[in-house]
Amino acid sequence: MALDDNPWVFRYEGKLWVSETGRERAVSELRAQREWDALNAKLQRWWVAIAIGAVVGVVLTLALGTATAVPPVIYLFALPIGFGVGAVLGALVNKRITPESAHVSLPERPTTPFLVRVPPRVAAKAPADASARDLIEWSQRGYVS
Repeated sequence: MALDDNPWVFRYEGKLWVSETGRERAVSELRAQREWDALNAKLQRWWVAIAIGAVVGVVLTLALGTATAVPPVIYLFALPIGFGVGAVLGALVNKRITPESAHVSLPERPTTPFLVRVPPRVAAKAPADASARDLIEWSQRGYVS
């Protein structure tokens, strides 16, 4: 693509992004923010709450089905629903218990410069030497004029 050499455009996680601050700074700040997000999610133990909720949902579905003598075919539909409902309830309970958006041991969340994702149709039609403002405007509109 022509925009791969543009100093305002960079590729991150398979998508093109444009920023007025320049490629190197925007990429480094975005990586720092994503690493912070991953560490924060790991420290808050969301996966534990969701897993416990899912197991409880499945167990309750099986108990209710056994108590009411539901035919086994119904379990094909009821167990995934019980799993999903339990996982969502586990996440809600976890959010209620730990309402902080960040773990206390982490510093403040890193900020990123203003970023706009470049749609594929804009990337295909934009000139290689386009300015950051033009690319941002075209990306927000969705087409190159």
